[in-house]
Amino acid sequence: MHVAEKKKGKFQHSSFLDGGATTAAGRLVAHDGVLEAIWPYSGHYHPTEENFMEFISFLEEHHVDLTNVK
Repeated sequence: MHVAEKKKGKFQHSSFLDGGATTAAGRLVAHDGVLEAIWPYSGHYHPTEENFMEFISFLEEHHVDLTNVK
């Protein structure tokens, strides 16, 4: 999993893989290492609901607490 702050015109999530294929893409909010919100939004990758659910499964398999995540 790759996460970084978006810097318009300089670095976006598609920059990690030079626009190559990925399982999931989107936005998230975390503070002090705690995941607060996730969205399956990407203007580049256009993730599907299936992609998003696969990502949710990945997080659950890695014991990420999603109880209060929006």
